[in-house]
Amino acid sequence: MGERTEVTRGSLPQERSAGRFSGPDGFRDLVERLLAWLRDRRGSSLERVSTATTMRNVVDADALAEETPAKWSVLHDVVTYGTDSLTDVLVFRHGPTRQDLVVMPERNTEPEGEISFYHADRTQGARHLLSIGADSLTAALSYVLDRIEQFERLFTGRGSKLPSGYTGPSDR
Repeated sequence: MGERTEVTRGSLPQERSAGRFSGPDGFRDLVERLLAWLRDRRGSSLERVSTATTMRNVVDADALAEETPAKWSVLHDVVTYGTDSLTDVLVFRHGPTRQDLVVMPERNTEPEGEISFYHADRTQGARHLLSIGADSLTAALSYVLDRIEQFERLFTGRGSKLPSGYTGPSDR
């Protein structure tokens, strides 16, 4: 115990026979393999990560919110539907009724392509695919902004029909 053991980062201390740092061969092997794995992980970088354009990259939610009535907010969210991967979506939220109109791209990395619409009821914890769709993000945003008051009537119980205009987004 009188000798001082020099320890450097990423290496095992010098082993003395039957001393403080001696251990069974299996344990020593495990520690060496763990350290080698950690060194390899440290060497990995973001080179294998690819970038993708998402809804957040192409839509300014704050600017869009300025075009909606006062009881509505516009925000980005990340959701998963079914067994699909996470998807960046645009949400038109009607605050008083806790109802959302979710604008979701048909393909995660093509936010300006075909769009599906979902209705999310945050009081019931339910969401439903609507039977309307748009062939582009521009068409989808125009559709929502042109009919937002109809959606408000529907969400407040003063309407019974979904606004129509676009139909049949492509099958996934």
